[in-house]
Amino acid sequence: MKTSTSYLVARYIWLLNNIYEAGSRGISRADINRLWRDCIYNENHEREIPRKTFYNYKCEIESLFDITLEAVRIDGHFRYRIAEEDSLQVNQVKRLLLNSLSINEAVSGGGELSERILLEDIPSAGGVALPAIMQALRSSRALDIVHKSFKPDAQPVSSLVYPVCLKLREQRWYMLAYKPADGQARMYGLDRIISCAVSEEEFDARRVAKTVLKGGRGAVPEDYFRDYYGVLIDDTVPLMDVRIRVFTEQYVNYFRSLPLHESQVEVHITEKGPETSEPFSDFMYHIHPTIDFTRKLLSYGQFVQVLSPDPYVAEVAAMIREASARYA
Repeated sequence: MKTSTSYLVARYIWLLNNIYEAGSRGISRADINRLWRDCIYNENHEREIPRKTFYNYKCEIESLFDITLEAVRIDGHFRYRIAEEDSLQVNQVKRLLLNSLSINEAVSGGGELSERILLEDIPSAGGVALPAIMQALRSSRALDIVHKSFKPDAQPVSSLVYPVCLKLREQRWYMLAYKPADGQARMYGLDRIISCAVSEEEFDARRVAKTVLKGGRGAVPEDYFRDYYGVLIDDTVPLMDVRIRVFTEQYVNYFRSLPLHESQVEVHITEKGPETSEPFSDFMYHIHPTIDFTRKLLSYGQFVQVLSPDPYVAEVAAMIREASARYA
């Protein structure tokens, strides 16, 4: 039997996936054993996972993923499920990790399936920065980085920074960090970090987080970004209620299935009828409409119209006129 660490982790992922998919009702040992008989990791064609082995896997899963697997009696039988307080439904980090590892499990198995799962490239995930930042976050140590922005004539800049959090946005990893040299919080795109090393200098992670996350944007990283579309934080752009109109049923359904922002609310629906040439829906956002949000709206072309507030409508209209003039 194979016992390498990677092979065992693959088994843990397989078991955790099946328990996760079972939801709040859980899954019985009998059902787990039935699935195990056809599992690619059951190279000895066992009829069941031995009780001691199952218990060891359960303990390792709880340790690796910080998840509690509980046994509950339902209809007279014990079933295993993820404890409610650890539900992956409400923990984005655990869900992303599990999904990534599950895909890796399928792809690394080779064969036909590996050729039928097509993944997007994330350039910033393959460099030295990501593992170093994770190590620094765990140990509360500073980072020595060399960063070069995309601005014209920009030169590489060396800095000592205290990492606060990582954020994945549109195929790019970003680091929010505090730069003690100037007392400022900064966002760093990992694909623009030339070198990154964990320093011996330790810092008070709670004090730094409190310093960076103040100013009405909450005390945790999630709240810091809450009123923005992405990673561009600009306090000069006021917080406002933005109303847009989305045309055609197809695009309306896109917005319903994947909201642009957590504040999205559908406030008006008009079906196609005698007085309307095409159906549309209006959506409202409570947001700082920074340039990345505006670019996202413009990417939908004629299928999205900004309705209010008037100053923002004028700003978007000016951008559309400028773009149109390039084709005149």
